Amino acid sequence: MLETIYIKNYAIIDSLEIDWSKGMTVITGETGAGKSILIGAIQFVLGARADSKVLRNPDMKCIVEIKFGSLQNKNEQLKNLDFLDSYDEVLIRREIAPGGKSRTFVNDTPVVLADLHLLSPLLIAIHQQFDQLDILEEEAQFQILDSYAEQLEILEVYRSEYRKYKNLIKEKSKLEEFAQKASEEKDYLEFQLNELLDAKIELSEYRNLEDEINLASRSEELIKNLQGVSSLMHDERGILDLIQEVSNMLKSLHSISSIEDCNRKIQEVKLVIKEIGVELDSIAERSDFDQAKIQIIQERFDLLTRLFKKHRVQSETELLEIQEGLDKKLRTYSILDESISSKAEEILGLQKRLFEMAGMISSNRIHSSKKLPEEIVKMLKALGMENVQFDIQITDSELLNENGINRVDYLFSANKGIAPKILKNQASGGELSRLNLVLKSIMSKKMNLPTLIFDEIDTGVSGQVALQMGNILREISKDTQLICITHSPQVASRANQHYYVYKDQQSKITNTQFKKLEKQDRNIELAKMLSGDPPSASAIKNANELISSAN
Repeated sequence: MLETIYIKNYAIIDSLEIDWSKGMTVITGETGAGKSILIGAIQFVLGARADSKVLRNPDMKCIVEIKFGSLQNKNEQLKNLDFLDSYDEVLIRREIAPGGKSRTFVNDTPVVLADLHLLSPLLIAIHQQFDQLDILEEEAQFQILDSYAEQLEILEVYRSEYRKYKNLIKEKSKLEEFAQKASEEKDYLEFQLNELLDAKIELSEYRNLEDEINLASRSEELIKNLQGVSSLMHDERGILDLIQEVSNMLKSLHSISSIEDCNRKIQEVKLVIKEIGVELDSIAERSDFDQAKIQIIQERFDLLTRLFKKHRVQSETELLEIQEGLDKKLRTYSILDESISSKAEEILGLQKRLFEMAGMISSNRIHSSKKLPEEIVKMLKALGMENVQFDIQITDSELLNENGINRVDYLFSANKGIAPKILKNQASGGELSRLNLVLKSIMSKKMNLPTLIFDEIDTGVSGQVALQMGNILREISKDTQLICITHSPQVASRANQHYYVYKDQQSKITNTQFKKLEKQDRNIELAKMLSGDPPSASAIKNANELISSAN
């Protein structure tokens, strides 16, 4: 439950500390006294947007601190929040510096707003005057029905799977779009790859072909000159014979070491010349090109030249890299169909599970849609709507959506002989206010929240209806701490505690103050709400009777 709230330098509040009790607490006061400012401060400390405009003194920081205790029934859920180190008591503090920067702390540990948004819904809910408009929306109607059916957890699991299902459909669509583009260029890529594969490219081949073409173009001259060189080397009295003759002449002088060394070098020269001769003979043999062979070499050279130009490269290595890239891309294209098929199977499997879950959720809704209207009608009749009719209409859809396979409509009629119609087309403001309170009352028991705040939820009702409304609020407060801001004396009479809000204008700057009313002061305040200030004797008597009837 909410135990204390401390506010400093917020709007027209200089400094304020309020202790809260169990049961039902009402807050009354004149319009503009600061009741809505209190709600704003609570919303701020629970994670609403920070704004430096709320600083009463722009040169000082604003602090709002709120403490919750007796949270035993929420311990299991609080344990799941890793930023919390203690669950018996939760202290939330937010600050706004003069520059507008805000800081947030939970149990004196800095946290981010995302953490606060996870924590706050477990501790408190604030229902304001215009929240009644929410029940006209289908999403809110689903929320109420599913809360009553106690299936919010399974619904969250369903929605998580549904989001996964929608993402899979998007992924499959992207793959199909990619496959469509791939099919348009696949033939061209296959042609390019096959052209490179057929070419059977080898490293350094282009340079070798270029050399062979040069040889072929001068083959006659080469052969003639090389044959001449061969004759000079090998014929009688050729270079080799002459070298051998020189060597023989030096053999007789081998005892002279310097001559022996020269002879050895001559033998080495002879060996080198022989090797040169063998190599030149080999070149001569290779230079013997016929026209057919020259044409084959030239065609191969032209093919590589064309491929270089086509792919804008200068080497066989680069061509082979392009070949590998084309092959890889085509292999990717080839598994697209498999990927699309796999996604389709995954979608169908998930779709089947979703329909099963949605069917179970729908069954629970149908079951609850027969019980919930009975409770609603019973309570609305107690609020003076004797001829009220209320029904929940559930229809099925062939398509899955975030809420399963259902559509839901709340049907309502407050008048005898008038068939129930869709709520937004039937209910007046006062009727919506009463229906909203009834729904909040029923849901509060299901949600098991430590604290509820109702901000002028009784707007538009008075007299006996307001008294019954107060009784309902008092009933809620038996299980949940309830704080109610009201202008209704009948509602206020049902409270266990009563705070009066007023503006203190004795100082230079207006300041909001809260005063806890004890018995006599409370009687006078209710009498003023009944008849005006000063209250009449009959109003004081009526106020006493209202308070007495609540005990």
